[in-house]
Amino acid sequence: MSPEPLNRSPGIEPYSQGAHAMTLANISDARDPVTGQHVVGHQRDAEWFEAIPGERLSLRVRSADVGGRYAIMESHAAPGTAAPLHTHREDEIFYVLGGYPTFRLDDEIVETAPGSLVVIPGGTPHAWKNRTDEEVHMLAIFSPGGVEEFFTKIAGLTPDRIAVLAADYGTFVLGPPIAD
Repeated sequence: MSPEPLNRSPGIEPYSQGAHAMTLANISDARDPVTGQHVVGHQRDAEWFEAIPGERLSLRVRSADVGGRYAIMESHAAPGTAAPLHTHREDEIFYVLGGYPTFRLDDEIVETAPGSLVVIPGGTPHAWKNRTDEEVHMLAIFSPGGVEEFFTKIAGLTPDRIAVLAADYGTFVLGPPIAD
């Protein structure tokens, strides 16, 4: 058994371990728990909203549609847009579709490009920022889901109010965004 990394937040266990591990078997039956229909998200049906200034989001798959197992969000982030250093229980996977976002994973700074995949185990302190002069386009996958509803509620809130609401969803702001 390997030791827990030192930079993990105390008391927050990653969902990627033990009984909560995401497997191909439980992700392959992406059906609405009520209707039994497969979940298909067409781009033409995407509903966009601005959670924070400079970032447009679309909840492409809500966790409620797949029994809570995961959620998928699409993001378009303008230059200068950033998420502060934070942590949460959910595993989070970013797939960079366009642009060059910078990520902080624990204390490591990682520059990414289109096609990059960033896998962040639950409990890992992380942040991201668009430090370029072009838009960043990403998919974010949370497992398990549920935290995606937080993003629908933060438009127009101050950073202090966002931090309070984030805690209600098990997300804890640890510090400022990545510096330029």
